Formats: sequence, structure tokens, C-alpha cells
Amino acid sequence: MIRRRPTRPRGRHRDGVATAPVPRYTWDHEARAEAAMLEITWPGWSVLYGTGSRLFHAIATWPTPEPLLLCDRTIEGLKTQMREAEMTALLQRWAPTSASAGIGHF
Repeated sequence: MIRRRPTRPRGRHRDGVATAPVPRYTWDHEARAEAAMLEITWPGWSVLYGTGSRLFHAIATWPTPEPLLLCDRTIEGLKTQMREAEMTALLQRWAPTSASAGIGHF
């Protein structure tokens, strides 16, 4: 049988000193707020900030043939990639296919 150590209250521990509470941190407030604002103002995308990777991530929420995930270190770079992805998807959707391009032309 495995013996478990008695549980201790959360906080900073030192021998002979009472347990001191440790504050909880929320990392990268500004970056997380920018990602949340971009998600609100840019429909069709789910935007996240990875505190471990220090990257902004955007996931397309509209139907795509393959999952579309974009990453960048800055919010401006991510916006640029999002614009390019939207324009590419729009052009691919409305571009004539090779089969339909020849219809009606002799």
C-alpha cells in the first residue's frame, strides 16, 4: 500500500514559519486581451493567445476543405495572415474552374 503524505495547505512553505499564501498570476494580460478583442471584432475566426508558446493563434470557423490554423508572434502579423487567408478562400470560391471556363466559348 502506498502511503500518502498528509495534505498541506496551499502556499509557500518553510520550516518553522507559517504557510504564506501565494498569489495567482494571470500571464500576458495585454496579449490575451488583444486576442479576445480580435475574436470579437473579426467574425469567422476563433483567436487565442498561447502563454506557453507566446504566439497568437487563429482558427477559421467557416467551412474549409482542410483545417486552417494560423500563428504569429504579433497581433498585426496574425491580422495580415487572416486577411490573406480570407482573400485566398474568396478567390478560390469565385474563380472559374477549368471545366466551366470553356463553356460557351468556341
